[in-house]
Amino acid sequence: MADKPLLSVAFVFQNQRDVIEPTLDTLYDISAFSFELFVIDDGSTDGTTDAITSLLDYYQHEHTFFFSHNQPSGRGNALNEVLLECNGSVFWAPETLQDINENLLARQLKKLNQSSYSALVQDTNLPTGHDQWLSFLQNSHWPQDSHFIWNLSTIASGNRFFNPYLQHYHSLELAARLGDSSFMESESWHTTNSFLESPNITVRDREEIIMTLLRQTDYRADSRESVTQVLEQLQEQDSSTGQKSFDNNLLSEAENMKKDGRFNAALELIEEVLQNHPNHQAASQLKIEVLEKKRRFVEASELKHEVSKSEEQKPRKTTEPTDTKKPKVSLIIPTTAYGKPALEHCLLSISEHCDTSPLELIVIDNASLDNTHDYLDELQEKQFLDCTVITHPKNVGFAASVNRGLEKANGKYACVLHNDVEFTDDAIAHLTKLMDNNPQYAVMGPSTNKTLNPDQAERNVDDDAPTLIRTEYLDSFCMMIRTDANLQMDEEFEMAFFEDIDFCFQARSDGHKVGLAPHINVKHHLGTTTFSLDLDTNSEQYWKNIAYFNEKWNIEVFSEEELKSLSTFDQLLALDELVNPLFPEEKIIEQFHRLFTDELKTEILKAEHDDDTICRLVHLFMVMEEREIMRRLEDQLDDVELSAALIFQLVRFYYERNIYSRCLHYLDRLKPQNNSLRADLYRLAINVDNKNLDDAIPKLKYLMDEAPSNPMVYKLAGDIHRFNNNQEEAQSFYKIAEQINPFEFANEKQDTFGFSL
Repeated sequence: MADKPLLSVAFVFQNQRDVIEPTLDTLYDISAFSFELFVIDDGSTDGTTDAITSLLDYYQHEHTFFFSHNQPSGRGNALNEVLLECNGSVFWAPETLQDINENLLARQLKKLNQSSYSALVQDTNLPTGHDQWLSFLQNSHWPQDSHFIWNLSTIASGNRFFNPYLQHYHSLELAARLGDSSFMESESWHTTNSFLESPNITVRDREEIIMTLLRQTDYRADSRESVTQVLEQLQEQDSSTGQKSFDNNLLSEAENMKKDGRFNAALELIEEVLQNHPNHQAASQLKIEVLEKKRRFVEASELKHEVSKSEEQKPRKTTEPTDTKKPKVSLIIPTTAYGKPALEHCLLSISEHCDTSPLELIVIDNASLDNTHDYLDELQEKQFLDCTVITHPKNVGFAASVNRGLEKANGKYACVLHNDVEFTDDAIAHLTKLMDNNPQYAVMGPSTNKTLNPDQAERNVDDDAPTLIRTEYLDSFCMMIRTDANLQMDEEFEMAFFEDIDFCFQARSDGHKVGLAPHINVKHHLGTTTFSLDLDTNSEQYWKNIAYFNEKWNIEVFSEEELKSLSTFDQLLALDELVNPLFPEEKIIEQFHRLFTDELKTEILKAEHDDDTICRLVHLFMVMEEREIMRRLEDQLDDVELSAALIFQLVRFYYERNIYSRCLHYLDRLKPQNNSLRADLYRLAINVDNKNLDDAIPKLKYLMDEAPSNPMVYKLAGDIHRFNNNQEEAQSFYKIAEQINPFEFANEKQDTFGFSL
């Protein structure tokens, strides 16, 4: 290997197809340091190999090595195989990954590599001495392999292996084997995938590690005797510590498989039990848990409904019939495109964690492309939360959807929800109580894990923050509204973005307060719907709505007094930070032309600029349509590392002007990790516009699978059929594009990205 990596990472998968993509995605997102990766498929039979090879083909990581075993050899043997091949001086073998603090990890790896510590250990103070180890091994929770990163250079070759007789906790056994070696404790640098649970600590696990302690040659006779006594006590036990009790051995095995992420194998065993015992409550409940782990929420919801009346299920609170008691809270949830899985997940979490007795449900179906319609029909038939469905043949946008829901709401409060929100407790009841106790507040919202509003991000919430904080605006992912305030969203915001901030501004201008409840929390899977519709913070819709919002509320774009304190050149650069890149403000355009004199132009062209300044100047002159100086400065970009954001803005600029050679020039400069669906769409659009259909059609088929909710894909499909004189097929695809986003694609006389011709 030309460049020896600092870190070697090993993953061993055995029938764990569902955890592979999120795990490898997390690792490949790292950019703070280099690593080599070893992936072993240990005799899988559920398609794990195909999932691995697909991901490896996608990322094309130069230092990834894949090994496949025909028969399972065990995690310990697989890791030992990697130890013989790895090149890194530090070694990490996590079971799965969900999130990495790469900057922290980079610092800790460097520190570990330069130290005499045997390992970096996350959030665990390892014991020293046999007495402490014996006490530690009685715990019901042990650190998993992912909590250890090993400094191989400090470990003697005789100990540089993992115990092949263990199924889990190989690193803990190695730590016990190394005795009183020094370990570097660290704060959390990672989290494991939520698909998996901590594996059971079996009697065999404890026996094996205690045997490791017994083999230590430096233990005195009395110490060895105490170890032997504990071992004899464990050998008398016949069940695993913390193991869920089942009356069926197949279910016990399936439970262990679920914990390991072997969901398909677990389902096979559960189905075998249900085939012989169709009404087996424990088997049905375990099947629900596995289906939810696999994100098969449709089936989980249906099965849960079937067993909901069984005595093993938690009894639900009962109320008077819905037709005799007015609901207190109306849940308003818009959905569109392929939104059924997210919607089901949301409703499932509500039914599990919330008191549903005071609730009614209003779902606005914005021309869904999947079978959401059938699912909503079923909810109505089963009278789930007295469900009301509003169906639109075209996507009317988030603001209009909420307004239609508010018109139907019967509750004292309306709780607007994104369909990708998940409840982990009864946040609705908590918000309702706050609204009851604070009548001066017309709008309230909780904190969350992912949001465009930093004030609502749970990472920014102080433990000692008050129960309710007055704020200027809220993100609409979960927004409780007092219905008698008679507020409505401004439908000029069309599909999405800023309608929620505008709504809060309206409430405040009417004399109401807007509040943040920082200690009430929901989980938000940000972008599940909007990103699939090609709506993000780089989209035209986003910048168009910023322009409209600023104009509507007379938001000051910049302060002339603050600019005057800067030099003329620095004032110009400051405008680049302030300007709307797609809808530049008149005030900024006027200020730009006041500053951009012939003298300043000459100065800019003659001066030498650092990379950041060159990028900012090119961007500003692009926005200001100063094509001549922009093009002259662009020549200096050839040796500059460009951000993906700037590349896509340049591509958009040249695409609108049909200068496809420049588009391709910049698209080719994208790093592999930034070659997104948007890049593929531009390449496809260029092929279509150039009538290069031999290259366009395979790319179109790929994008149809990867981005089935993206209206541009259907617009391009229509263009291809139109070029081939298939007018009927072309119109059918144009109609779908319009159904998904009628604001941009209602008029066929537009370019591929919705710009009017």
